[in-house]
Amino acid sequence: MAGPDQRPTNPPRLQILVCDGPSCGVTYESELLKERIAGKIAGDPELRGRCAVVDYNCFGRCSEGPNLFVRALGPGDGPGDDPDPSELERQRGFYPGMDEAKCDRVLDEHCRKGQPVVEWVDDY
Repeated sequence: MAGPDQRPTNPPRLQILVCDGPSCGVTYESELLKERIAGKIAGDPELRGRCAVVDYNCFGRCSEGPNLFVRALGPGDGPGDDPDPSELERQRGFYPGMDEAKCDRVLDEHCRKGQPVVEWVDDY
């Protein structure tokens, strides 16, 4: 694993699942976060091509929204594939209560540097 200021030597392909369920999608306007994340990825050569942002129906933690999950894609996974829920339970990438500034930090630290943001990431 890379140190705090280092990049992973073989950075993983990542899927960023943004909750678009009734609570996060309507109450928390998660679509705006998804658009922001997609724009940041498109403008960043380190993230473009290996990170994809997609809608996820619901994480079941509506009172904590808007929620997102950063998951490493396996060799046969496509960027738009729905994850197996048990796979989400095995990875450490669930981020409740996101806003624009938090999304920017997750993109920089978790997605670019391979270091989950310890004080925000939670088990799913």
